Amino acid sequence: MIFGALDIETVSQLTANGIINGAAYGLLGVGFALILGVTGRFHFAYSITYTLAAYFMFTLWDRVGLPIWPAVLLGILAATVLGVSMEQYVYRPLAVRAGATALLAIFVASLGLTIAGSNLVQLFWGSENQILEGPQQEVINWGDVAFINFDLWSVISAVVLVLILAALMRYTDLGRQIKATRVNPELAEIIGISSHRIYLIVFAIGTFLAGSAAFWYSLKFSIDPAMGLRPVIFAFVVAFLAGTASSPIRVFLTGVAVALLEQYTSIWLSVRWTQTAVFVVLLVYLVVLAFEPRRVILSMFPQLAREKV
Repeated sequence: MIFGALDIETVSQLTANGIINGAAYGLLGVGFALILGVTGRFHFAYSITYTLAAYFMFTLWDRVGLPIWPAVLLGILAATVLGVSMEQYVYRPLAVRAGATALLAIFVASLGLTIAGSNLVQLFWGSENQILEGPQQEVINWGDVAFINFDLWSVISAVVLVLILAALMRYTDLGRQIKATRVNPELAEIIGISSHRIYLIVFAIGTFLAGSAAFWYSLKFSIDPAMGLRPVIFAFVVAFLAGTASSPIRVFLTGVAVALLEQYTSIWLSVRWTQTAVFVVLLVYLVVLAFEPRRVILSMFPQLAREKV
């Protein structure tokens, strides 16, 4: 017996649940951190691209009649195009016009896109939940731990995507260009790197990761207009705790740690209060960093390192 009256079977199951949920939190956190860290856009509309990726998949599968895997791939790509379009046609023009108040203006615009997108979802697809059916769901028992095959595949796919992104960032010329733009977009422009192109690429990568996470969630549960709100909040928490300038692997592992914390606190708290523990940790982190306000800002917007805050 451990943790008092808690047995090893329960701890093992909570650990497995934390790893499964953490893979999703980590993948979303990686995408959100990449967008925020490189572009400086607080892309709250990340939630609606996540939601629409699921609805695009459902529409292509259920109404167009495509097989599940082509429908999933095209749905994610459609959401990716939408995410890139937000940067191209909303955020960038707004940033040019807003000048010094661009951060606030883009955040407000992002909220507006989220609200408008949610209303459009309910207009076109209704408010009822939709079911995406794919491969057969199977229960896997591994010792004292039980999970389904979708959980295993979601963890594997998340790890693979994060490793691919980490390799891209470390070993390719594109990765070096992304890092240079994250640190100093103006200097990157001087040496021939188009920050506009890098911003679009970053939005494409981040949205693709969100769409991938949305697929496994939809397959395991269901699709609804509000499904993106909770994930984007956790993505923000993970990105903030890990630091938006951190490597994708570190951000991903932070997501797993957050999910494990959420699971373990259910030992003492009811399930509806477990998320509170995550935000308490974030609050403590902010209080500690409050004594170094410059560090707080630079942890979220590393491209401001060259400026006086």
